[in-house]
Order: sequence, then C-alpha cells, then structure tokens
Amino acid sequence: MTRQLISLIAAAGLASTAAYAADPAPNIAASTAMAVGTDTFLTQVAGGNQFEIDSSGLALTETKSEAVRMFATQMIADHSAAAIKFKKAITEANLKAPPEGTDAKHLAIIADLRKMDGAAFDKAYIDAQYKAHVETVALFEAYAGQGDNSRIRQFAQELLPTLRSHLDHVKKLKAS
Repeated sequence: MTRQLISLIAAAGLASTAAYAADPAPNIAASTAMAVGTDTFLTQVAGGNQFEIDSSGLALTETKSEAVRMFATQMIADHSAAAIKFKKAITEANLKAPPEGTDAKHLAIIADLRKMDGAAFDKAYIDAQYKAHVETVALFEAYAGQGDNSRIRQFAQELLPTLRSHLDHVKKLKAS
C-alpha cells in the first residue's frame, strides 16, 4: 500500500512537472487559486493595474509595431476604466484604499523595458504582459470564487471577461 502511494505521488509530481514545462500558465493559476485575502487582493490589483497603464504608455513611445501600439492603447483605456471601477468598488465596500502607484516588482520590469528598443522591446513588453495577465486572471478567478468581501468579489467577477480577453489577445501577439 505504501509503495502504491509513493508511486502515485511520484507520478503526480512528474505529471505536474511536464505540464509546467509545456505551459507555465496553468501552474501559476493553480498556485494562486488558494484563498486570497481582501487586503492582499486590493494591493495586488492596484499595483498590477498601474503597471499595465505605465508599461503600455512606455510601449506607445518605444514600439514601431502597429499591433503592439494597438494593444498598448487598449491596455491603457481598459485599465484606466478598471481603475475607476476599482476605486468605486472600494468606496462602496467601505474599505481603505491600497497605496497608489506601481509596486516595486513592476517598477523593476519597467526599468528593464526602458533599457530596450525595437524588436527586443516589443518581445519583452509582450512577455511581461503575458505573465502579468496570467497572474492577474488567476488572482481575479481566486477572489471572484472565494473572496470574503461581496462587493470586491463582484468587482472581480465583472472584470474577469475583460482580463481574459486581454490574455487571449497577448497570447496571439506572443505567437506571432
């Protein structure tokens, strides 16, 4: 019985390793799917949303690609609108707003992007957007399903279709 259990655990570990090697997105989503506290969710949303706006603003000044320019323009418009909805949800939930501005993790990514230009910039920007949207969709799915504040959970549920659309769009850019 013990050998069967060990074999099963080992097989599960190998399967998850193979899945991660094929596409890290499901594993990031799975690791984020645990319950997320409201304060953590709010802080991550604020920093991530501002990153989308700031990095996309940089993309508008750096890219020569029309496809990247269109995506960056959409990110600025959609995430600016999300920021307004976010602030409204926080107010309606009677919660303390998280610090505004881009967090340290995302500032480092923007600093790296500033060192690039041309095709290298476009690739790094698209890669950063892909990773950010994988993480953000996972975060929103976790909170939308298990969040402890009903108004913020509603906000997460409302924004998920847009975030999933962004992820689909950036996947296409990454593949091209």
